[in-house]
Amino acid sequence: MLQCPPALRGEEELLLGLAGVAGWTFHADFSFDWSPAMYALFQLDPGCSSADVVARYHPDDRNHVTKSLTETFKTGGPTVSRYRIVWPNGEMRHVLSKAMRREGPNGPEIVGVNIDVTAQLREMEIDFEDVRRFKFIASNSRDLIVRYTPDGYITFASPASKVVLGFEAEELIGVSIFDLLDKEIHPNARANLEARNRQEGPEGPQDFYTRRQDGSGVWLEGNPRPAKNAFGEIIEWVDVLRDVSERKLSQAALVKALEDADAATAAKSEFLANMSHELRTPLTSIIGFANLVGQEQPLAPADRRRLDHIIRASRTLLSVVNDVLDLSKLEEGALDLDPAPFDLVRLVSDAVELLQPKAAEKNLQLKVRSDFESGVPIWLFGDDLRLTQVLLNLLSNAVKFTDSGEVHISLSGACVSPGMLQIEVSVEDNGIGIAKDKIESLFERFTQADGSITRRFGGSGLGLSISYRLMELMNGTLSATSELGVGSRFVISVELPISQAPRQAGPTHQHLETYDAADPLRILLAEDNPANQELIRALLAPIGAEITTVENGAQALEIVQTQGFDLILMDIQMPVLDGVSATRAIRRLDGAVAELPIIALSANVLQRDVLQYQQAGFTGHVGKPIDPQRLISGIINALNVPEPAEVQSVGLA
Repeated sequence: MLQCPPALRGEEELLLGLAGVAGWTFHADFSFDWSPAMYALFQLDPGCSSADVVARYHPDDRNHVTKSLTETFKTGGPTVSRYRIVWPNGEMRHVLSKAMRREGPNGPEIVGVNIDVTAQLREMEIDFEDVRRFKFIASNSRDLIVRYTPDGYITFASPASKVVLGFEAEELIGVSIFDLLDKEIHPNARANLEARNRQEGPEGPQDFYTRRQDGSGVWLEGNPRPAKNAFGEIIEWVDVLRDVSERKLSQAALVKALEDADAATAAKSEFLANMSHELRTPLTSIIGFANLVGQEQPLAPADRRRLDHIIRASRTLLSVVNDVLDLSKLEEGALDLDPAPFDLVRLVSDAVELLQPKAAEKNLQLKVRSDFESGVPIWLFGDDLRLTQVLLNLLSNAVKFTDSGEVHISLSGACVSPGMLQIEVSVEDNGIGIAKDKIESLFERFTQADGSITRRFGGSGLGLSISYRLMELMNGTLSATSELGVGSRFVISVELPISQAPRQAGPTHQHLETYDAADPLRILLAEDNPANQELIRALLAPIGAEITTVENGAQALEIVQTQGFDLILMDIQMPVLDGVSATRAIRRLDGAVAELPIIALSANVLQRDVLQYQQAGFTGHVGKPIDPQRLISGIINALNVPEPAEVQSVGLA
C-alpha cells in the first residue's frame, strides 16, 4: 500500500480516489505499494508480481518507464512521464505519471500518482481536428474570419483580411474592433458588445461599416457567434465577415429610386391639385352664372341655344377634369365607394334620358329592354353615382361613334344567392366598331382604337379606363366585343345586395324653415374671388340668408370675434391667410365661436384634400364648381337641422 502516516492514510486514499488519481510507492529493493485505484487502473489483483506489472506496460514504453524511475532516483524529481498500458481485453490506456524521491523508513523511495488521460487525449484529438478544419476553412475562405475577446481585441484573422480590408492578418492581431468601426455610423458598438457579453444584446446578422487600409469605405455583414467555457461564460467571439458593399449600393439606389418615385407621385398629385383648382375656379363662375341666366332671364331662341352651348362646353371640360382626378384617385387607391339604396331601372332610364338630346341630334334611337324575372326586386344597395358614371360613359361612346341607326340598352338580373342580385347591363350599337387586335388595349388609359378617332370624335381616352377600374372596385366586370364596321357591345356585370325602397328625401330649402326674415340664417363667406362671391350670394338667395363677405382668412378670423354667425363658408386658397390656417385659428378661440360650423369651399376635391380639411377642423366640404343642391345639403348637414318627423332611415332587406 501507499506509505503515508497511519493517521492520514485512509483520508488521503479517499481524496485521491475522488480526484481520479492512483497513488503508488516504489522502494529501493524494487518492491512497491499500490493504492486500490492503481490495481483498478492496471486491472490487476493485490499480490501480483512485478512481472505481472511489467507485462501491462506497452512493449514500446517499458524502457521509458524504467528510465523515468532511474532519473527520479538520481535527481529527486519531480518528473513527469506518459506511457501506455494494455488491458487484458486488448484496450490501450494512456497514463500520465508524476513522481518524486523522498526518504522513507527503510531508505530512499519514490512516491507518485498516475492519472488515466485516455479520454482527455481523445478529446484533444477531436479538438485538434476541429482546429485543423477551422484553419483550412479560414485559409481558403474569401470571407474574413475573425476571433476576438469579449472586450473586442482581435486574436485571429484569416488571410482574406488582405482582400477584404487591405491588411495582412498579422497586422490585425491585437487591434480593437472599435478602432475599425466607423464611430458615427456605429456609436453604440461598445455598448452592443457589452450587452451581447451579458447575452442580452442584438442577435442575428448585422452590417458594419469600416475603412480599408487605403481609406476607402466597405460594408461588412457579420453574425457574431459566442464561444463559451464549461460554465457557460463567453470567452471569445467568432465572426465571418462578408463584403456587402455592392448590395448596400443597390439598396441605396433602390431607396433613391423609391424616393424619386414618391417625389414624382407627390409632384403629380400637386400638379393635379393645382390644375383642378385653376380649372374648377373659373368653371364655377361659368357654369353657375350660365345656369342663373338660363333660369331667370327670358331668352330669344338663338340666345338660348348659345347659352346651352356654353353650359355643355363647360360641363364637357369639367368632365375631363373629373376623369383625370378619378384616374389619379384610382391609381393611388384613394377612391372610396359610397353605397346607398338605388332603383336600378330608374338609374338606367335617367342615364338614357340624359343622352337622349345628343342621340336626337343624330337621329339615333335609344331603345331599352328589361329582362328582369317576375318578382325580382329592383332596389339595390351600391354606389349608384359611380355605376351611373360607367353607364353614361358607355352610352356617350355609343352615341358618339354611331352615325345612324339604333343603340340598344339591355337590362337583366337574377338572384344568385339569398339577398344578392347579379345584374347585367349591356350597351350595343351599330357604329364604327373596333378592330379585334385593339380590344385588349381598349381599357388602358389614354387609349383609343386609333389616332384618327381622337381627331374625328375627340375625347381624352380616359373614360373606358376609368369605367373598367370602377367596375373592378365594385368587384364587377366590364367587357367588350366588337367588329370593325359593324358595331360594338359593352357589358357591365356586378353582384349587389338587394335593398328596400328608401322613404327619405334629400335636404331641401324647407329644412331651413326655422330661419325667417326676422331671424335670418347668418353666414360668413370668406372668398377672395368677386365672381364667386356674387354667385354664392345668388345661389343662397332662395333661403333668405344674411351673408357677410370677407376676402381672406385673416379678415374672417377677426370678424368672427366681434360679430355673431350661424355658419362659415370658407374658401381654401386665399391671400394673407388661407382657409385651412384660418379654420385652425378659429378652433383655438375661446367660447362658442370655436364650435361654429365651417364648410370648406374648394376646387381641391381629392380624398386626401378632404381628409386634410377634416383634420383641420372643417365641418363639411363642398367642391367647386358649386352645385346648388349640394351647397344647400352641406349647409343643412353642418347646421344639423332636424329633418321632418316622417323621414325614416332605410336598412337592407
